[in-house]
Amino acid sequence: MEQIAKEVEKLKAQYESLPVNENAKEVSREEFTLLLGGISACRKVPGIHEHMGYERLYHCDNEEDVRQARGHLERLYGVGDRESLEKQCYMMFSGGNEYEQFMTFWKNAPMFEIERLNPNGLAGFMHCKETAEHFYPIVKEKGFYAWDINERIGLCRNAAACGIISEEEFWEITDPWVRQAQVFYHSYGEYAVSCLSGALYDMGKSESDVSTFLEINRNIIGHLLGEDGAWNRNKWYVPKEREWAPLVRENLGCVITKRAIEEERIGYMYREEPMKDVPDSGWRFFVGDESDEYVNDPGNSTVCGLDTVCNIAPDIMAFLYATWGREFGRQENGWEEE
Repeated sequence: MEQIAKEVEKLKAQYESLPVNENAKEVSREEFTLLLGGISACRKVPGIHEHMGYERLYHCDNEEDVRQARGHLERLYGVGDRESLEKQCYMMFSGGNEYEQFMTFWKNAPMFEIERLNPNGLAGFMHCKETAEHFYPIVKEKGFYAWDINERIGLCRNAAACGIISEEEFWEITDPWVRQAQVFYHSYGEYAVSCLSGALYDMGKSESDVSTFLEINRNIIGHLLGEDGAWNRNKWYVPKEREWAPLVRENLGCVITKRAIEEERIGYMYREEPMKDVPDSGWRFFVGDESDEYVNDPGNSTVCGLDTVCNIAPDIMAFLYATWGREFGRQENGWEEE
């Protein structure tokens, strides 16, 4: 896996150095949603005889195609209705959530005590963590979310194509993933690196040789980012008004200075014992250069949910489970404990 990660590092440099297409088309939020499923849209599915495109949702042409597509989704994923579809989306494509857990260990702020795992669970956890760690220098806090988003949107597109879910349900189900993509990525090049890393992690959990899988996905991404590719022809979508994403499992409260909120900039944070009888996380966030006079004025601070802070600075997510009494300052190379 070490050699595979080196190949991805090279591809990252290649993707990020691609020239901006000045003639790229502005896209709607709906088109952007379909573009985020670009890799999965390139796979063949029984009952879907052509590429589904990125302008609109595809629908099977006849009852036989519907039957084939539904049979495929039932056999491969156990999907037959909206409930089973959403369940499989989160169960099968959860590399991003696993990566979140691993980051808390890499940052010495573990989400749970590893000693609580039974021997089999511990072995599996360590294998996955070690596999993911090869990609940490490449993706950092951007993690593997892109691969999950791509795969989930692709599965939902197939379900919509054969009528398992309606168009309205498709946009409703995929909405949180589009918001998440806007938080962590700012270009298709960044998104591609996370997609590829997440794909290789996902396959590497069970396969020792992922070189063929690397080649397949590298070719698809190369096509999407190429001169005539969909990711090159279309712009990365930026909403007119900020869309906040649900990022935190337990959205407890925290205290943050108004400057940090207004400037969307966090440079210092510490955790104290949470206040009793209120849903307080104990976290306190600052720009980092506020004066003592400013900080000591209660009117210059406000209470918000951790979700809001993580949308502003996603790289704090790895520290959310740090014990009380710890404090961190942002440096050029990331957060350092003080």
